[in-house]
Amino acid sequence: MSENTENKEWSNREIGALWVNVKQGSNEKYLTGQVNGEKVILFKNKYKDDNPKAPDFRIYKQKDQDQGGSKPSEKVVEEVEEVEEVEEVDLI
Repeated sequence: MSENTENKEWSNREIGALWVNVKQGSNEKYLTGQVNGEKVILFKNKYKDDNPKAPDFRIYKQKDQDQGGSKPSEKVVEEVEEVEEVEEVDLI
């Protein structure tokens, strides 16, 4: 398979892109971007050690912001951290 054919195949399979961001005032990294046209924000699961079946990362739809920027505000980060504090539940 030629390089152009491989590049076209990868382009056809692409569903989005993410960028690394750093939370202001800390070294905590998170990702923002788009997947299938939806703005998303991705955080490392802080509670992975508590449950080995838990996912390594959590993806959330990013709320619309009045500022129109792609970086989440401190309020969005705090809201997501509150959601992450909920105890993990196995659905299977």
